[in-house]
Amino acid sequence: MSIRNIKCLNCGIYNVNRDYCSNCNALLSYKKRRELAYKKEQEGRLEQRRLEKENNPSFYQKYKDHRFFLVRVFVKLLRSIWVVVMSIGMFIAWIITSIAA
Repeated sequence: MSIRNIKCLNCGIYNVNRDYCSNCNALLSYKKRRELAYKKEQEGRLEQRRLEKENNPSFYQKYKDHRFFLVRVFVKLLRSIWVVVMSIGMFIAWIITSIAA
């Protein structure tokens, strides 16, 4: 095993075969620094995705409480048509699978 002499970036003291500084307890290992940075970036990406989902609601959610009555009626009419079309599609898929089985 080789001996690693690493200089602390904070206090300037040399440490032998240590991951943390003996004087100021700062992180010295570049591998652990990379892992921590990667973990922090991953958490940031997940938080950004969550915020994007909150800030970009669906068409129905955006206009279901609109201030104009005609817009609310139009959105609810589109939603009802969509539900009927999906239920017909599911019924056809159920018929096909029951015939095939």
